[in-house]
Amino acid sequence: MHPHTHMKHLLTILALVLTVGVATAQDKKPEGQPPAKKDGKGGEKKGPMRPEGVDEATWKKFQDAMKAAQSDDAVKAAKAKLAEAKSEDEKKEAGKALREATKAAVLKADASLAEVFAKLEAAGKKGKGDKGGKGGEKKKKKE
Repeated sequence: MHPHTHMKHLLTILALVLTVGVATAQDKKPEGQPPAKKDGKGGEKKGPMRPEGVDEATWKKFQDAMKAAQSDDAVKAAKAKLAEAKSEDEKKEAGKALREATKAAVLKADASLAEVFAKLEAAGKKGKGDKGGKGGEKKKKKE
C-alpha cells in the first residue's frame, strides 16, 4: 500500500465527519426533531455511520466534540483560509489543515476519542476496499 494512501483515507473520513458536524450545526430544528440531511436524491442523507465497536454514548460524545471543535480558534482560522483559497492546490492544503485542526481540537477536548478516529479510518478502508487507486484507474469496464 502506498504510504500516502493511509493518510488519504484518514483525511477523507475526517472530512466526512466534519461535514456532518457542520451540517448538524446549521440545521437548527426544534428540540426532539432530528436535523434534515439530503442525500443528493432528494431524500434523507445519512452522515458517517457509527463504526463497529463504538457504543452510542461514545459516538454521541464524538459528535458533540466535533460540534464544539467548530468554535476552536485554530479551526476558525483554518476555515477562513479555506474560504480564501483560490487554486485547487490551495483549497486542498487548506482543507487538509482544517481537518487536522478539527481533529486536534477534538482530541484536545477528549483524548479518548482517538479510538473513534481510528475506527472511522478502519471502517473507511473496509468500506472502500482498494478503490482509491491513482492515475485514473477504473475498475468498471462495460463492453
